Amino acid sequence: MNDAQTPPSSENSIPESQPLVQLQDEAEAEASASAPDLRERVRELTARALHQRRMGLNDIREIVGAITSGVGSGLTSRGGEIKDGLKQAVAGLDDAVGSAAQAASYTLQEAVAQGKAFKDTELKASLEQLRDLEKQIVDTLKQTASQSGGKLKEELDSLSEHLKNSGTRTGEQVREALQQLAGGVKSSSEAGRAGLSESASTATERLSQVASGVLDALAESLKRQSERLRS
Repeated sequence: MNDAQTPPSSENSIPESQPLVQLQDEAEAEASASAPDLRERVRELTARALHQRRMGLNDIREIVGAITSGVGSGLTSRGGEIKDGLKQAVAGLDDAVGSAAQAASYTLQEAVAQGKAFKDTELKASLEQLRDLEKQIVDTLKQTASQSGGKLKEELDSLSEHLKNSGTRTGEQVREALQQLAGGVKSSSEAGRAGLSESASTATERLSQVASGVLDALAESLKRQSERLRS
């Protein structure tokens, strides 16, 4: 996975408006074209935004908003049915964010295993940022729907509600990453594990403990959501 270069940071970096405008314009152009594979083209566009435009996972609301708005405009201008196009575009966006989240977790694992020092609060903030990605995607889709009208609003509302209930690929990737972190950072071999310094081994244990706490909180949140849906 290579859709992210650094672990998520607790610091907020607000992207400049111009890259977001350009991102929205590119998404609109992709959606208005008649070429197939909108899912893959949106995935590539999202991955490039995370790589090349000084944006990161902490800018995910802005990225999702810009791409969704652009895709909505492009599909509307093209005319005809927009439901399938929206589903493809959001799936592509979800693919890219999920891959970036997984890559960020790997980078964090490697940094800890190599002895980079993190405060527990920094580890917790980074892991909670990963945990919250799915909610940020869904919330941004709902916000974009509220700013839209007509058929686009209807379809975005429906899609965001579906993802809220059924989950996203990003959510699956994040849960897998947290489970792996909670189980301890695993080197590729016994020799590699034995080669960890005492400080790196301690840091790895701390990372596992923090990840376990975040994972437990996420599981409890999902349980409450499931109970609400059944009631």
